[in-house]
Amino acid sequence: MFNARLNKLTTAFVLISLLSCIALIGCAGPRGWPGTYAEDDVLYAGSSDGRVLALNPDSGSRKWEWSPSVTQSAGFGACLGGGSGLVSGMSYETPTVWEGTVYIAAYTGRVYAIDAASGVEKWSYDAESAIAGGVAIGNDMVFVGSSNGKLSALDAQGGSLKWTFASHNRIWTTPVVADGTVYFGSLDHYIYALNASDGTEKWKYETGGSVASTPLIVDGIVYVGSFDNKFYAIDANEGTVLWVFEGAGNWYWAEAIYGNGTIYTCALDSKVYALDSGNGALLWSFETDSLIKSSPVISGGLLVVASELGKVYGLDLTTGQGKWKFEGIESKVLAPLAAAGDKVYINAQNNKLFSLDGATGRQIWSVSLSK
Repeated sequence: MFNARLNKLTTAFVLISLLSCIALIGCAGPRGWPGTYAEDDVLYAGSSDGRVLALNPDSGSRKWEWSPSVTQSAGFGACLGGGSGLVSGMSYETPTVWEGTVYIAAYTGRVYAIDAASGVEKWSYDAESAIAGGVAIGNDMVFVGSSNGKLSALDAQGGSLKWTFASHNRIWTTPVVADGTVYFGSLDHYIYALNASDGTEKWKYETGGSVASTPLIVDGIVYVGSFDNKFYAIDANEGTVLWVFEGAGNWYWAEAIYGNGTIYTCALDSKVYALDSGNGALLWSFETDSLIKSSPVISGGLLVVASELGKVYGLDLTTGQGKWKFEGIESKVLAPLAAAGDKVYINAQNNKLFSLDGATGRQIWSVSLSK
């Protein structure tokens, strides 16, 4: 009984510390860790101060640049997630593109829709609470979670609110939409599945810790890690657990990816784990030099992983053997990696975007995202 209570107190303390760090980053100045989205012949990159840039993927040259039309300021209490915004428009997630529109969520609590061709803002919506995750698009709606514990569904064309669903704690994950269902995790320890059309709950599954990583949906199975150091495979229709991997030594933060029957997932114990998607058996693991908060990608026939301290690794998909290592970033990497063909894009904390050859690790170009 005493150990269980101590574990809960320890988890609560760490969560409060993590929340405070994110809030203080926002209060101290405009700095997030947005990612990059590649579509056709354009890269859509978020900057650490909340802008979105459309770039040429071959050179990194700018096509257009967008800045938030609404700037908000709030006191320290709002920075902790209770208010509607911060001084900056910084984002902690990746722009998403759907039918000619770029969607992005800012930590200030606003969701923005931007014309993908011109960079002109179409609409914005105020969720009235800090947003630490990104948006998902499906059923002609935009789905986003916020620090007040609510998942909001917005009309994708005009930004009007369609419905909300309340969890019991902050939502840091980016939701995922598949086959008319919205999946997301919450710091209340649950993974939720909602009807995308009206927000009614289909099922929820309780893990042993908070869930901050984005779920991965493959062939009717939800794959997601938790702060209980466990990685779960859950039936997407019924919400029943299929298998659990318990081999990690720390929390899961990054979103897992799938390739050829294998789930590749990273934990805060600095390791990459390759798991059999059918039964969760460990196929191989690889240890990097530091924590892994950035989601990996498959590019150039390799798994490409970035550590928090900015080292990038190219790993054999079957064996986990290191094929190359890139050490030229010289900055932390927290944002998810992006890939297009054989190219990998890395949005680093020094506000630089790097393009690497996924097969060799060779740097193709790097550009500053600063004004």
